[in-house]
Amino acid sequence: MTRRPYEARFAREVGLAVRELDGDDGKELRAALEQAASDPWSWPQADRYDLDDTVRVVTTRAAIAHYAILPEPPHLWVFAVTVL
Repeated sequence: MTRRPYEARFAREVGLAVRELDGDDGKELRAALEQAASDPWSWPQADRYDLDDTVRVVTTRAAIAHYAILPEPPHLWVFAVTVL
């Protein structure tokens, strides 16, 4: 059985910041978020939210993004990004 990827939804400010990443940095973050959409549990749990295992963190050379895994409808809510 093939699992359908989760849809990724972005907070407005996060989407704007992701779009502004240049070249390879943007590609790397987009690839990481695509990995998260296909397997949301593949990224580590965010330390600050250790009581909620649905909050995960994506780390690349240029950015750190936090997302929550929401079950209904199945999607990722990318709610924070820090551009390094």
